[in-house]
Amino acid sequence: MRRLGLAAVILMMAACHAPLPSNLPVATPTSVEELAAAIAADAQRSDRESDSNMRAALAADADRDATACMALAPQSAACLYYRGVALGLMARAHPTRAGELLKSMLEALNAAAVVDAGYDNAGPLRVQALVLIKAPGWPLGPGDPDGGVAAARRAVNLAPQFPPNVLALAEALTKTGDNPGALENYRRARALAQSLAPSPDRDAWLAQADQALKHP
Repeated sequence: MRRLGLAAVILMMAACHAPLPSNLPVATPTSVEELAAAIAADAQRSDRESDSNMRAALAADADRDATACMALAPQSAACLYYRGVALGLMARAHPTRAGELLKSMLEALNAAAVVDAGYDNAGPLRVQALVLIKAPGWPLGPGDPDGGVAAARRAVNLAPQFPPNVLALAEALTKTGDNPGALENYRRARALAQSLAPSPDRDAWLAQADQALKHP
């Protein structure tokens, strides 16, 4: 179960690399956009938080906002996607339940992809791929490296210029033993990131690619 918890930590970092939705809430969120933004903000705060009680509180907040979003727009790609993000936070905060929570996370991400696979630069597929390659396989978890490669390829096809999609594909190919393919995609991800304006996200994507290319 500790492995499942670690997978959830890494997944949340990948899920929220994209810029937060616009109009971050200053009061209690009520719209789909505000609720999605609140969940994304909770995920980013959780990544920086070392206190387990605070992570649990952030996960609870995200879960509450995801429930509210689903009540407003149950067929919205944004609500389904951020429901998946919230479930990932819950898996991180509650590792003994991580197996079931990651399974539910995949279901929410798959539903989001059915509605709009291109949402958040193919976010539903990108995060789905990372869940599948990082989680343990049956019976401990929903891990499926081959399925992760397929999801990552779909994400790259939909948003080929977004570095996290290419990084996800590179990581998936590494997981399945395709080292030449992985190195090619790490190089491509690095080149894509270098072409962007400086930002913390750009630096993180470059660091991930550089780390992989140093230890092929």
